[in-house]
Amino acid sequence: MTAFLPHYFELLKHAVLKTADIKNITPHGCRILAAQIFTVTRNSVSETTLKRIYGFAQTKFKPSVFTINILAQFCGFPGWEDFCIAQENIPVKDERRLTGSWESLKINTEKITNFTLQVLRNKSGIPYSQTIKRDFITRHLNAFEESDYRATVISAPAYYGKTIGLCHWIEEKNRKNITEQNNDIILLFSAGAVMNAYLSGHDLNQWLLELLGYTSNETISEIFSKHKKQHSKFFLVIDAFDEYAYKARHFKLLLNQLLDVLAFYQSTPWFKLIITMRSSTWINNRSQFEHMTDLWFTNFKDNNLSAINTPLFNFNEIRELAAKINPALNHDLLPEMVLHFRHPLFFQIFYKKHRDNFSFSYANQTCLYELVSAFVLNKIYMGQYAEEKIQFLTALVEKMDFSKQQYDVARSKVASAIKQYQKAYNELLSIGFICEINKSTSLNYSTTIQFTNSFFLEYTIAKVLLRKNNDMFNKQLINRLNILFVKGSTKLPLLKWYIIYAIKTGQQNSFDLLTMVQLSFAEKADLVSFLGDLLSRECTITGNSESLALYFKQDCSRALFNYFFALELIDTNYKKTLYTLLQFNLNKRKRVLIYTALAMSAIVRLDISELEDSYHKLKSMPPEAYSSFAINPLSCISAVYTYLTTGTIKKSAFIELLRFYNNPPKEGNYFEDLPSNDFVFLLATGTLLLYKKPAVTLRFIELLERYYKKPELSSKHSYAYFINIIIADCYYQTGKTNAHLNIYTKFSEIYTPDTNSFTSYMKTMFYLLKIKNNMLLKRYKYLMEDTRSLMEIAGELHLCKLALLGHILSSDEIAGKYPSFYKQCRADLNYIKQKSTLTGAAFVLQPRPVTAKRNN
Repeated sequence: MTAFLPHYFELLKHAVLKTADIKNITPHGCRILAAQIFTVTRNSVSETTLKRIYGFAQTKFKPSVFTINILAQFCGFPGWEDFCIAQENIPVKDERRLTGSWESLKINTEKITNFTLQVLRNKSGIPYSQTIKRDFITRHLNAFEESDYRATVISAPAYYGKTIGLCHWIEEKNRKNITEQNNDIILLFSAGAVMNAYLSGHDLNQWLLELLGYTSNETISEIFSKHKKQHSKFFLVIDAFDEYAYKARHFKLLLNQLLDVLAFYQSTPWFKLIITMRSSTWINNRSQFEHMTDLWFTNFKDNNLSAINTPLFNFNEIRELAAKINPALNHDLLPEMVLHFRHPLFFQIFYKKHRDNFSFSYANQTCLYELVSAFVLNKIYMGQYAEEKIQFLTALVEKMDFSKQQYDVARSKVASAIKQYQKAYNELLSIGFICEINKSTSLNYSTTIQFTNSFFLEYTIAKVLLRKNNDMFNKQLINRLNILFVKGSTKLPLLKWYIIYAIKTGQQNSFDLLTMVQLSFAEKADLVSFLGDLLSRECTITGNSESLALYFKQDCSRALFNYFFALELIDTNYKKTLYTLLQFNLNKRKRVLIYTALAMSAIVRLDISELEDSYHKLKSMPPEAYSSFAINPLSCISAVYTYLTTGTIKKSAFIELLRFYNNPPKEGNYFEDLPSNDFVFLLATGTLLLYKKPAVTLRFIELLERYYKKPELSSKHSYAYFINIIIADCYYQTGKTNAHLNIYTKFSEIYTPDTNSFTSYMKTMFYLLKIKNNMLLKRYKYLMEDTRSLMEIAGELHLCKLALLGHILSSDEIAGKYPSFYKQCRADLNYIKQKSTLTGAAFVLQPRPVTAKRNN
């Protein structure tokens, strides 16, 4: 029988499709083709075999003699040998017989490249016609093309969109070949095809020549020299050249052959090699690549340590891709949601879930966790060796050092688990859930196993710890979380996974335990927002559990309710959480607190419409709803509402606060240390600032210190944080520079070491404090930089912006020193007032501080 000839086999594959009248083969089309082959030949070639042949499934072996004969019979030949003889007898006018012809070379490569492109496009998780070009990959490859380098790599972890970006570049390159009459040649293979050739006993260079229809006595270099086209280039492109899919010995030998080909053509400026691979493959084989560093254009960042030169989606790419999928909508995406879709994998899963009506309106704080869960379900729980994968991942997590935040595990520590669960381990590598990284040096062997992204890591740790706790969300689990994860950013994501699990399994009555979790201010704000989104979503899902329905029919527990109340939580997302709380069967006092918090949220955002709505709901509450409050929150909200909408100050609220000052309640639980009371007393103190009587405000705070509490300023107490902000403002108004400076110094000591522990509102107030301190000290050189920082951090907190701008505009000295800056501040103030529909004289100018006094 005629030997297996790659070039003839490629022709046979095309002939099979032509006989079946299939223009573009797809995975589903393989089933149809299998049925046609059986109808014609009465012999079976399985759908799986056809998927291997056409590149939709991995294979390490060439097709069997039986399979090749059946395919030849389907095309009308007695067998494979007859098919090959027929190809040899094709008339000379066939382009294959134009030995040495540049046109022949181009035609043959186009056939192979177009077929490979079709296979790769059909594998796209999002229909290829709806995918986009990756600007970074295009710039990278264009820069490589114009350079003197001979090879380049597109390197990134799994699911970064390397292949799709490459396909778009090749298509664009082919279009330019036509429109600009270029003669560049692109020969594209998948790594599987190259490995198949190697396993069938071919030398890589020999195989390429046979595939292109040339004899083994010729080289591409000789062909190029005979028919050289000016400025033409030959691009050899290999996609997914990764070690995980093959035996280590085979991959190493094939890599050596590929590097031999590169070395052979290193002096030929027309030869260009492009490969895509996972970054772990490059890292693990970097010693071989480093021998030829002068030939490789890598463009790696971070000193080559990560071996990543393909970024995740940026904001513009996310919007462009969404518009291509559903052009009928205007796809606005909140900044905090960008993280969910920067990873092409999660964008793809989100698309599959909402393909019929694609929109970011389905995205919320819980979205990313749903996407990770979907991936784990499909690739791990529903895939091969599911139980073995779980056992191996458990063994991997058990070798991590949580106290040192070391989540990479030395391969040697889990060698026995790898041996026991070898197939499961290989599958986890294949799907890109984990990867091996070889960090060995000449003095030390070091190979570690790591998760390919933080989302997979956090999910796996959460599941392992939960399983060890008998799948119970209880006090023991929370204590373990606090002990194991004192530092780092891992604790909060784990807690979110536990909350999701608790809701899915009807354990939401244990949510009071959340108050025991040790979190920073920023982490608590994130958690509260997440919990609000999750509960709101679960409430709207049809057919949700009976236990969850009953959960909302009861009153929210005191501990959990108070957990949701803190001034530092105020931002755009806070109101959604508060509306979720209203779905509980709350008592009147709790409803008053929620409407008060909603009003406060609207005030700092200067959303007058929302403020008016909350104000009227507070007014509609019966008088007895306010009987348990030491200070009526309605009076304070009414005073602020009137000031913002008319510019006038209601004296009634001031009189009521003075009455409280002169005769505070002596009996009852009015001064119980609760977050909700923190909220009300801070509201009352802030309301006093409207009356521009700093001495009265300071005496009011002294009263609260006697009757309520006087916590030390620290990174743990939000009440102390905000009450000291108000005290500092009083010192600013009275020009007490040293007293103001002392408070600012204390804030700097707790703020500077870890700014990420604070919420946006807290950061904004700190910058406002800093700017006022510098204004008192007349240190204006930092003013513009700090103003820019505050405006960026504040976001939708327009009240803080207006306060800052009012202070700046009250200074004639700033107006004289920095007239352009002063003019811009006035324009910004007018814009915010107009946007917020403020009327009256509200925030035209802030009161000027009196002449600074050093002796306080």
